Amino acid sequence: MILEGIKVLDVGTWVFGPASATVMSDFGADVIKIENPEMGDPYRYLYQMPPMPASDQNYCWMLTGRNKRSVALNLKDGEARKVLYRLCEDADVFVTNYPPAVLAALGIAHEDVAPLND
Repeated sequence: MILEGIKVLDVGTWVFGPASATVMSDFGADVIKIENPEMGDPYRYLYQMPPMPASDQNYCWMLTGRNKRSVALNLKDGEARKVLYRLCEDADVFVTNYPPAVLAALGIAHEDVAPLND
């Protein structure tokens, strides 16, 4: 596979960031999805919300969550952030769709994580 050996950190929610990581996983990348330990990615629950078609299958998450490993980290917690920082050390791609202000508040903006990946 063309992206075999590439490590991707998926640090986003809902669709746009995580969907790009899913496409990379389809081409062989090793994708690690970082999720909030309290509820995970809110996209996990979209299939239950109106006006989505009723289903006992989580078809939304099957589409975007496939081929990924998941780690639950509360990125507001400094110790949890240290785990993410360690994952950044050998990651090839960092995907997020959080707004810049959220990234800065969490300490995971480009200027925070890029130096970890020298």
